[in-house]
Amino acid sequence: MRALFTGRTVPIISLVLVVVAFVVLTTGCGRQEQAQARDIEEVEMEQASEQETEVARGEIVAVTEADFEAEVLQASVPVLVDFTADWCPPCHMLHPTLEKIAADYAGRAKVVQVDVDRASGLARQYGVRSIPTLLVIEDGKVVDQTIGLQPESQLKTMLDGAIG
Repeated sequence: MRALFTGRTVPIISLVLVVVAFVVLTTGCGRQEQAQARDIEEVEMEQASEQETEVARGEIVAVTEADFEAEVLQASVPVLVDFTADWCPPCHMLHPTLEKIAADYAGRAKVVQVDVDRASGLARQYGVRSIPTLLVIEDGKVVDQTIGLQPESQLKTMLDGAIG
């Protein structure tokens, strides 16, 4: 038996075993990872589709730190960003106005809300010190901003300036 595994046979057998093990392991794992990646991609596409539908219907979209870049900075239309909080009475008073603006500007602009308690990093990044703070972001840049409860006409003027 020892004579069979002398010389060059041992490295060749070792190489064959390594290759077979690699193929067996990567083939099985690869299929499972591909299936998981497809599942994740499908969920993300469904969520994106739901948010696009909200915008097309003229609804306010709740945005988090995780999706701020995709929903706001990479948006194809100007975005009115409302930095808000559940405990803020002026924010609650502003909400019906934002709903009307979202409906009036459906397809031409997007209205999103960012909860400062859940997205404190975004609040810091944009210098939010008082709420409601409203920003108009176009092509990833702040083009207009205001603080406090504002009339509908003021917010529409801000959006109209970005739409052109």
